[in-house]
Amino acid sequence: MVKAMNSIYKAGDFIVIKSDDVEKQFEIIECGSNFVRIRDYFSQVESKRKVTELDELVVAGIAKIMPKNLIERELHKSNAVDFASYPEHNKLIARERFIFVCAIIDADLPSNSEVRITPIVSDIFKEHSFETIDKQPSTRNVQRWIKSYRTANNSIRALIPLTSSKGNRKPKVKEEIEHYMAAAISHFKQREKPIISSSYDHLKTLIEYDNILISDKSKKRRVPSLTAFIKRLEKEAPKPLMIAREGKRAANIAFKETKNTQDISLILQRVEADHTQLDLFIVDKKSSLVLGRPYVTAILDYKSKSVLGFYIGFESPSYLSIARALRHAILPKSYLKGLYPEVVNDWPCYGIPRVLVVDRGKDFESIALVDACLDLNIRIHRNPGRHPWYKGTVERYFRSLNDDLLSDKRGKVFPNIVDSNAYNSEKNAVITMDLFLQIFHKWVVDIYQKDLVSKGTIIPNESWREDIGRVPRRIMDREALDLVLAETSNRVNTKDGIVFEHIQYDNAELAKLRALHGFDKVDFKYDREDLGSIQVLNSHDQFYFKVPAVNQKYANGLSLHQHRVVKTFHRKYLEGKVDQEALAAAKVQITVMIKEHFEANKSKK
Repeated sequence: MVKAMNSIYKAGDFIVIKSDDVEKQFEIIECGSNFVRIRDYFSQVESKRKVTELDELVVAGIAKIMPKNLIERELHKSNAVDFASYPEHNKLIARERFIFVCAIIDADLPSNSEVRITPIVSDIFKEHSFETIDKQPSTRNVQRWIKSYRTANNSIRALIPLTSSKGNRKPKVKEEIEHYMAAAISHFKQREKPIISSSYDHLKTLIEYDNILISDKSKKRRVPSLTAFIKRLEKEAPKPLMIAREGKRAANIAFKETKNTQDISLILQRVEADHTQLDLFIVDKKSSLVLGRPYVTAILDYKSKSVLGFYIGFESPSYLSIARALRHAILPKSYLKGLYPEVVNDWPCYGIPRVLVVDRGKDFESIALVDACLDLNIRIHRNPGRHPWYKGTVERYFRSLNDDLLSDKRGKVFPNIVDSNAYNSEKNAVITMDLFLQIFHKWVVDIYQKDLVSKGTIIPNESWREDIGRVPRRIMDREALDLVLAETSNRVNTKDGIVFEHIQYDNAELAKLRALHGFDKVDFKYDREDLGSIQVLNSHDQFYFKVPAVNQKYANGLSLHQHRVVKTFHRKYLEGKVDQEALAAAKVQITVMIKEHFEANKSKK
């Protein structure tokens, strides 16, 4: 059975819509696949709104969802602390709880009764090696985690512990014995496959040998019991133990999961992401200088083959690329008609996907991406290395992009070295980035989305529209989404504010923060595409606030890449202004002056 993804609209919640500085509150009384029925909280007048219309209002910040549940309401405020900003230990606890919650939700049980959940909890605990979970969690605890997760509209933030650990958490084995225990476990993991008693003897030998050097009997180290050693071995997950003793391949075969291949029957269940460098040179609009070959990061829906979102830039693929493409994929394409009026058709594809399929590139393995996807409730599926066919949808799209769109464009790069010798791609380049984006949107919306793909069996737009009524699309406020996808850094809040990449940021709220709490180091979020402002975390009251750059004329709309180019140019420019010969002459003159002064004083003496 296909499980529908949660919608942000739920009966019983409220929507606040701002119009001409007046806010009206509506109660959601019914949610359909394409509409939401709402009731004015004061006049009690009912009305019907399209889901797509409300989505655009929410993204623009004109409408805000007010969940009936207060916990969910606090977690999903636009300036609430995102998952990435919590302490690492708390995030680790939440991630490990999330594994249990996801396994039970994915099992699609008729009920979350103890009888049905317990076997799943047991299997998960045996299959994974946990850092914060010492023993198999009780079924009651797991049921609480699921309830908290569901109550917060499937947000991992609800799994973050809100109180400090309770009870005696200290290990029963003394700390001074731990490194002996680790050595004995390493002994057990050897390929020679020693038995448990042999590794335990190894543990005793190590401790007793070191005890020889300790004359005071009261200070001699006590050997743990065999039972304690066996319990410690049991904490080591069986699969990692088998990997160490018999190799990864044998362990994968022994512990492989037997289940049917996932049936992808709806849009947004699985999307694929990847990068490619275009076979085309782009020129600067003002100077006509060749800027280089841009990279495209694309996200495609697996079921409909639709282009969900993309990002185009000259920097090598990084977290910025995937974050920007993901942002574009999630938000409605309401900008299309305003920026590109020559595009005839609409582009209905948007929403938060369920699973994001990526390869094992460094940019896809960043902690920032993992935390952002956990916050957005997106599962990341990593394909094995050197298996590009696992992401066949996006790979075929890139072939279409280079073959269909760029085949006759001036400045095209030829992969064949013989062809490239006969055609100078850089010399013939004439297409600017603005023009390319115009062409690219036209090709994606009016050609690719409307044409037959996947061996002539699917028209992306039609396939997407077939499922719109069956899939509740999750979206969120644009500012909240930007906060989740932004990168994190920290600096000291000095008397002059925060200085990041030689740009100064300050305002009254930041000054108030340092007046109350001193010149502390503060965390903040920044957008690589616009250094005009940063979002500073008030860790005392747990919310973000916006701080603009002092020099808005320079920083507003400036990307980090552009800023670094400017800094490099400025440094080289200043170095070029220095007359090295004049500097050398001045240095010699100073030396002569000192020598003459010394000689004069010497003769006087």
